[in-house]
Amino acid sequence: MKNDVFSITLDPFSGAVNSIVLNADKDGMNWVDRENGGKLWGLVKNLHLDNIWGDYKSRAREMSLVSFEEKDNHAVSCYSNGRISAYVERFFKEDGNFCERYTLKNISDSDVFLEQADCGITVPFTDRYTDAQDCMTNRCNTHIWCGHNTAYINALKMGISDHNIGLVLTRGAIDSYSILNIGENLGSSYRGEFIMNTAHTELLPGEECVIEWELFPCRGVEDFYEKISRYPSYIGITAKHFTVFKGEKIELEASSESAKAYLDGEELPVSVSNGKTRVEYEPKRTGAHRIWVESGGAKTFADFHVSLPMEELVKNRLDFIVKKQQYKREGSHLDGAFLIYDNAEEHFVFDDTIGDHNACRERIGMALLLIKYLQTHENEEYREALDRYITFLYREFFDASRGQVYDTVGKNEAHMRLYNAPWVSMLLTEMYRLTDDTKYLYEILKLLEFYYSNGGTKFYPNGFSVFETYSAFESAGLKKEAERVKKLFTAHADNMVSNGTAYPKHEVNYEQTIVSPAATITAEWARVTEEEKYRKDAKLHIEILERFNGHQPSFHLNEIPIRYWDDYWFGKSMLTGDTFPHYWSCLTARSYKDYYNISGDEKYLNAAEECMRNCLCLFDDEGKGSCAYVYPYRINGEKGEFYDEWANDQDFALYFALETGLCNIGK
Repeated sequence: MKNDVFSITLDPFSGAVNSIVLNADKDGMNWVDRENGGKLWGLVKNLHLDNIWGDYKSRAREMSLVSFEEKDNHAVSCYSNGRISAYVERFFKEDGNFCERYTLKNISDSDVFLEQADCGITVPFTDRYTDAQDCMTNRCNTHIWCGHNTAYINALKMGISDHNIGLVLTRGAIDSYSILNIGENLGSSYRGEFIMNTAHTELLPGEECVIEWELFPCRGVEDFYEKISRYPSYIGITAKHFTVFKGEKIELEASSESAKAYLDGEELPVSVSNGKTRVEYEPKRTGAHRIWVESGGAKTFADFHVSLPMEELVKNRLDFIVKKQQYKREGSHLDGAFLIYDNAEEHFVFDDTIGDHNACRERIGMALLLIKYLQTHENEEYREALDRYITFLYREFFDASRGQVYDTVGKNEAHMRLYNAPWVSMLLTEMYRLTDDTKYLYEILKLLEFYYSNGGTKFYPNGFSVFETYSAFESAGLKKEAERVKKLFTAHADNMVSNGTAYPKHEVNYEQTIVSPAATITAEWARVTEEEKYRKDAKLHIEILERFNGHQPSFHLNEIPIRYWDDYWFGKSMLTGDTFPHYWSCLTARSYKDYYNISGDEKYLNAAEECMRNCLCLFDDEGKGSCAYVYPYRINGEKGEFYDEWANDQDFALYFALETGLCNIGK
């Protein structure tokens, strides 16, 4: 099938789509993930099937192809599993869009109830990480919204491009998506096969329902939303913030002048102006709020989170850390450490054979938050906890005389991890800010010289602030030492400028937090040096970083970057699947704020605040933390849509919220 816009190839053996190519794309990217045998687009799947056995499995069998015909740019595939038939039509519209219509019919003698878990349609966009240069032209970031009648996908090339694809639902309802086949010998490099789950549907014998959508080219985010706004099925919802603090109002706007809004089954008062319906509502409770919007027979929703005020949220979290996450046992290597805590089973977690479960690494975030808070608050209990942690730091994994940071306790040299030292550097910088003791700066200098002599110059470290570190030396009047630090940071920033978008592989082939260090370090170094080459390079990285971020009407997704392996490494559930948010989402906010500091572009300041606010759902009112929210409905058959039970490393999000001032304490 081919027209002026698309070239589509179909597989006659499955009746599904093999490839979708935009004719105007000089790279000829296939938007269907067919790598290494890959997946097929447009199959009706039963997600329960792998978890069913015996006679029940024979009754719930997968769809089989009955017939396939392709003629004159029109294709029809027919499937059946004995209970449901699927009649799938594919054709081009007059405007060049590619349309798919799935008619599902009950062919049994009894009622059939379709659930999200047992009826979905595959849309395997090529969202995988090979290497950065290949990703720029041949891979996409897939932003999915399943809002009942309003559902869509904004698939953006990972590199800057005007050749992107949008998908918009025109008939039917989709309430969620699932992911299959993630982790297939690719670990953190493959996001998985996306399944658009049908909404709950009840079919009498002979009754049918229709899911229909269109695919179209788009130049970018603004063009995508402008195009889908033309469809009657689309109710656009925007909001001032999708996370609000207690005492603030939820303020949303729906793209209809005749919409009704509901929360917890109660109708909300609305106002209408300029053809749009507005809602202003002051929440009565904290936590998640799903507001439904109905207009013209269509129905959708938006998800909001209500947080405690920052002062209270941070205080409750620190109370929890100090009381429940600091290990105290004399004679133990772990005495004074902040450890993972299992919120469900209520005990510490430690495993020195798994680096992401040890007492060092990302657990430093708890100490950073504690120090940052103590810079503006007096608290004797917190200070005692900090002193105990600092003793642990020097005793177990930081050699101040050499400047070496170890990966685990006992100053074990078996493994060196280049992410860790910058976090210790930041911790020492914050200790200097807390105490005015310049001994911490001299230790930072040794640490940096050791770090950069052991590969740091070519590394892209998460969450490292070269601006704050260098500024500490300047404010202390250590001019000679500041010049040594400046030389090291200049070499680091210059390496990033030299690499451009050819980002090197780290623990993952390519990802958001390989781009964000480049954006942050070049932007901060532009602020220090005022050199144009760093400002220009920072803008390039910011534009790449933007393509990871979603704009859907949900605190889980709005201005939250795509991440999908973190719960496997840092969580109790060990599921590899979309984590929206994961605390490292906040590093995009930090990069945006850094770029705002040198550009004055308030677009990035606003996006930074929204991203940072939406990370706060990882902390509850009691001070418990969660390392990630697993967003999809199912992942390889396992139930999703939950906060992981481990409090592990999420406190970097609160630290950076304070460090950037994006969620000012007491705000």
